[in-house]
Amino acid sequence: MVICYGSILPDRVLRLPRFPRPGEGLHALDEALYLGGEPCNVGGHLAAWEVPVLLAGNDLGCDAAGAFVRSRLAARPNTTLVVRDDDRLQTPTCYVWATPDGERTMIPSWPKARSWALPDDAQLRAARLVSVSIYGPGMEAMIELARQHARPLAIADVSGPDDPRLAGAAIVTTSRAVLRLRWGVEDAIAWMRAVAARSGALVVVSDGPRPLWALTPEGGWWQVTPPAINVVDTTGAGDALKAGVIYGWLQGWPLARTLRWAVAAASLQCQWPGACERAPTPAEITALMARVPLVQRAPEHTIEYQGA
Repeated sequence: MVICYGSILPDRVLRLPRFPRPGEGLHALDEALYLGGEPCNVGGHLAAWEVPVLLAGNDLGCDAAGAFVRSRLAARPNTTLVVRDDDRLQTPTCYVWATPDGERTMIPSWPKARSWALPDDAQLRAARLVSVSIYGPGMEAMIELARQHARPLAIADVSGPDDPRLAGAAIVTTSRAVLRLRWGVEDAIAWMRAVAARSGALVVVSDGPRPLWALTPEGGWWQVTPPAINVVDTTGAGDALKAGVIYGWLQGWPLARTLRWAVAAASLQCQWPGACERAPTPAEITALMARVPLVQRAPEHTIEYQGA
């Protein structure tokens, strides 16, 4: 079983012909409501691949958004939800602007009042791994519980080697866009070296349609090139990638197979709307893996990471 912790909420997606200029009015092409949040996305892929998952995170309000989240999760196989309903709360929502080229901007809206539910000791003892990010209330408490129970972490989007959330990580995933836009990191390769040296984790950094880099705890470098695809929506691609890496780790696969699976899963996710409305099947992933080139080689430059 895998515990997936973080923001549990709906994604309200506005599809736009392009991103608006400041002060401009722009008609949306359409609007849709999907299940969202990293634990729902990572957990949705793992559950579809027959991995039991336990979802925990923010509690839900007794409102339409909360009812939507619960109904969608109740329909999923291999999924246990431990969050609570609270009529004093408003369920958070993530607003997403998406354009025809597949790009999107995400705007989470969190109410001031919030509470969260953590897995109990028995659930933590049963977990093989805990998947977390840096987003969502109670995250530090969840990470500390995982450490106390010696559960390995798969963590996304940490700031760098000095991030206190990094301790205990077996898998670290992020993207060059997050590194640059959120943390001001331009040299992703130097960042990877510093994070791997501090954590001893497998470190994976994606870059949209450009090659992904992975660095093993032993210092081995891998470069993986995503296949050419028809992009519909990139929302949740990073979560699909993370789920794929976790899945290979759980199976004990060689890293080459794990990375091909993860990149194929993320590429397929980009071809459908919604972050995890329809998880790619193992057969679909396996078929696409043949189009995922992979080489084991070190990057050409050796700049030292200077911090964000």
